[in-house]
Amino acid sequence: MARTRGPSRRAAAPAGSSSPLRRAAPWLALGAVLLAAAAAYRPALSGPFVLDDWGSIEANTALRAPGAVRLPGPLELLGPSRALTEVTFALDLRSAGLDPFRFHLVGLLLHLAATVAAFVFLASLLRRTGHPRPDAVALVVAGLFALHPIQVESVAYAAQRSEVLASLLSLVALALLDRAAAGWPGWRGAVAWAGGGVTWVAAMGAKTIAITVPGLFLLDQALLAPAAERGPGPLRRRGARALLLAAPLLAAAAWSASRHFQHFEATPGGGAGFGRTALGAGEYLLTQLRVQWLYLRLLAWPDALVFDRSFVPSTGPDGQVLVAAAGVAALLGLAAWLWVRAERADAPRPVERLVAFGILFWFVALSPTSSFVPVADLAVEHRVYLASLGPFLVAVVGTDALLRRALSWPRARVAGAALACLALVSLGIALGARARVWSSAETLWEASARASPGNTRAWTNLGLALGRKGDRTGAEAAYRRGWATAPNGARARSLARNHAALLLDAGRAGDALEVVDRGLALAPDEPSLHANRAAALAQLGRPGEALAEARIAAGSAPWDPLMRNVLGQALTMNGDWTGALAEFQGAETLDPVNPIYAVSAGVALGALGRRDEACASFRRAAARAGSRPLPLDGARRAAALGCPLQVP
Repeated sequence: MARTRGPSRRAAAPAGSSSPLRRAAPWLALGAVLLAAAAAYRPALSGPFVLDDWGSIEANTALRAPGAVRLPGPLELLGPSRALTEVTFALDLRSAGLDPFRFHLVGLLLHLAATVAAFVFLASLLRRTGHPRPDAVALVVAGLFALHPIQVESVAYAAQRSEVLASLLSLVALALLDRAAAGWPGWRGAVAWAGGGVTWVAAMGAKTIAITVPGLFLLDQALLAPAAERGPGPLRRRGARALLLAAPLLAAAAWSASRHFQHFEATPGGGAGFGRTALGAGEYLLTQLRVQWLYLRLLAWPDALVFDRSFVPSTGPDGQVLVAAAGVAALLGLAAWLWVRAERADAPRPVERLVAFGILFWFVALSPTSSFVPVADLAVEHRVYLASLGPFLVAVVGTDALLRRALSWPRARVAGAALACLALVSLGIALGARARVWSSAETLWEASARASPGNTRAWTNLGLALGRKGDRTGAEAAYRRGWATAPNGARARSLARNHAALLLDAGRAGDALEVVDRGLALAPDEPSLHANRAAALAQLGRPGEALAEARIAAGSAPWDPLMRNVLGQALTMNGDWTGALAEFQGAETLDPVNPIYAVSAGVALGALGRRDEACASFRRAAARAGSRPLPLDGARRAAALGCPLQVP
């Protein structure tokens, strides 16, 4: 007699004895990715501050103000100041001073957190569409995001913490808004929506790239339907719900955009805006059609990464622009076709939906810097930080689908795992090599100048790095290469300022004066060049002319403590110690952290016979210097007055 077989024990068990391990496996693998990323980035942690770090961190006196560590209000977060990023800088400054390691370490930790947020967000999208391997695909995409060497500029460049922080908060906001849509109406949905809105406002306070979050939310709600939803009816319901939830954010984003445009037009040196850049909106858009393909090529094969890249703009629809535009149109058309096909299908189409979303995510996330709003720097690698998730998603989902079509499931699984490991290991090796480039200013700027020999700023900063290292011959050679690139006014002021400073340190005041005059011919209103000219004239024994130049420098930038200090030094050369004291004290008020101004004030007070006040000034300088020696030979000057420097 035949025996009837019941369900097997394996089938009866809902997940089996290995289910906890299976659930933990993606997180364990993600932990391995994070450890690999941290190890690869280690060389960059010792790198110095570079370029924008000077204005954002080193010379940013607002970070040293007593109220710098605070909770910014919503209106400030939606403004153009990057208020939240500045609060994090102020926290670092208070705990570690101007130690680049601390700033770079925090940037790396934020990058690792953004990788986790990317994994969680993408896994939820993949599950929603019914993809059969949501955790595995999300893990590989997050791994590409964590280990791709194009991300080094965002992570290792301290000033671009804003990019990483804004991206992290944007991903968290998107995940919360998606949770709100899934739970709406209901109290859980309302709580998630409130959390998503608050997180988005915070992201805007990190950097304005977060302005795309409402659009990305609408995009994922429209394209990434749950597996059971297809057709125009559910699409209309999803769209209406998403619009309802996004409406307050869209209104706030529009208001924030208007404030930013006003700021651009009111800030001549801001480097963005329709009337403040070399290109108009149309020319910038044509240029960005080509730039986007450069970014995509670097994501596919990162063999030509360059910090501070030179890029030739497009001033008209030439052949390159037309080809680039046709490619963009083709990608947008492909995304639209895949979306329509998925909506009309009788079965779930997660691959088509996810590929369409990945394509459109790229363009929307990149739109703040690669559309029609002109920005001075045309092609900058840190701008693809968040947007790169789109192409990575397309590549992984597409490769997974092709393997499943071409191979049986066990073979496709093995082949997919092997390809993922190969890609992640290769990128990890390339990431480590790129991080080593960022380990010193000399290696960074040497690589940049070699890759972009026509870039004046690269040669200028290479000269500055070599000069600080003590290689004056190499520094002067780099500066001369910079002059050979025919710099414009903006680049000439930095080149002339740093080249002249090198010559002044070498006691070559006549040569420095010649360099400064060359710079002033291209940038006549630059205060720092007038300050350098004052220093050169002082070395040449012409104190009256030096004082006149110093007055021009301080009058052009009364908010700059360095210019006030230069004027004070010129006044001392002309015997006006009272006037000099006022300038030194004014500089100390503007920057109460730098000890040099308190030392200068102490010297002036001593010259005026006000010993007790001079000693107090020297003690303030000693407290600010900590274990470092006082500048301007301050310890000897204090000892000459009989001032004890112990801080009570």
